[in-house]
Amino acid sequence: MLKLGLKKNIALLATLVFLMGILTGCTGSKEQTGQDSSKVLNMSISTGATSGTYYPLGTAIASVVSNAGIGVNMTAESTSGSIENARLIGQKQTEIGFVESLIADWAYNGKEMFKDQKVENIRGLVALYPNTIQTVVKKKSGIKSYKDLKGKKVAVGIQGSSSPMAMQVVLESYGLSMNDIKPQYLAYGPSMELLKDDQVDAVMVDAGAPNSSIIDVSTQHDIDILSIEPENIRKIREKYPYFSNPVTIPKGTYKGVDKDIITTGSLATLCVRADLPEDVVYNITKTIFEKRDEIAKVHEKGKSINLDTAINGISIPLHPGAERYYKEMGVLK
Repeated sequence: MLKLGLKKNIALLATLVFLMGILTGCTGSKEQTGQDSSKVLNMSISTGATSGTYYPLGTAIASVVSNAGIGVNMTAESTSGSIENARLIGQKQTEIGFVESLIADWAYNGKEMFKDQKVENIRGLVALYPNTIQTVVKKKSGIKSYKDLKGKKVAVGIQGSSSPMAMQVVLESYGLSMNDIKPQYLAYGPSMELLKDDQVDAVMVDAGAPNSSIIDVSTQHDIDILSIEPENIRKIREKYPYFSNPVTIPKGTYKGVDKDIITTGSLATLCVRADLPEDVVYNITKTIFEKRDEIAKVHEKGKSINLDTAINGISIPLHPGAERYYKEMGVLK
């Protein structure tokens, strides 16, 4: 009996030591992070395909926000892009998402693909950069203009994203439609693999430049990127004012592309759910701007985070938390 009692006491002592270790570890964690883990808000940021710009930039933002000690743990999620992200915000399945300015406007106002599913709870956070339309072809293809895409197999992005719509907008300015090409609905990465094997004639990427998937194909093949003539950009902006003024991708951005590329694009923005607490969104907005350099170390598009252009192209209401920060910084009166 004595031996049994001794064994019980030893087991109890071991259990107490184990529990004390856990409690000490928890206390140390709080001191190190400056926040109580029980009060941390878990959030997701919906991005885009892993081969695009949204995903790595979103991952950088998530990391910076999570490590800022503001009580938020943010995780980047890969999605099909703007349209899906707007819908996820509407369904309260994500807290923050990359949504192009045009798509955000349509979602909030119930236009186009959102006619039957208006997203009334979407709010603006920050405008980032134009999602430049970059249509890649092989030099040997003989394709020099968007007019030359007629009858060609063109990878136009994932269905449900804004990419096919961007191609449609450009084709319209040249008097063509999606019916005049053979659209292939694929993400940038798989599309480039098909281009390498001559299974498609062109790949449209609407993302920040430089884009990793274009860099990859340019190191293995001689490529060109189609420019959009200034007159066509004027036509696009007359009908779709959410597209940017002409944007120049400097020659040498991609291997073998030895001329400036003139293009346009809808503005990439971050949007949030309207029901997020004002203080939380204020702190996220503040962190994004104050930690801009850290974000830019991961992806150079982090350099586009700029107070001077923070609300450009955002036609939907701003979240009160973001609005409060912009008023403090003199962006809004």
